[in-house]
Amino acid sequence: MRAREWVLAHRFGDPADHGIPELPAWTVYRDDCGGIALADEGAPFIAAERPVDVRR
Repeated sequence: MRAREWVLAHRFGDPADHGIPELPAWTVYRDDCGGIALADEGAPFIAAERPVDVRR
């Protein structure tokens, strides 16, 4: 699901009215060395030890 679809659906009412699921509630963890991890209800499901900035 693209973020653009959530934004457009939100601007024109409730996203559920347009068949778009609710955004997941993830917890973001950062360590002292700059690593990042995403967790859903406790255990992290994806992590990066050395994330880099990218330009879009």
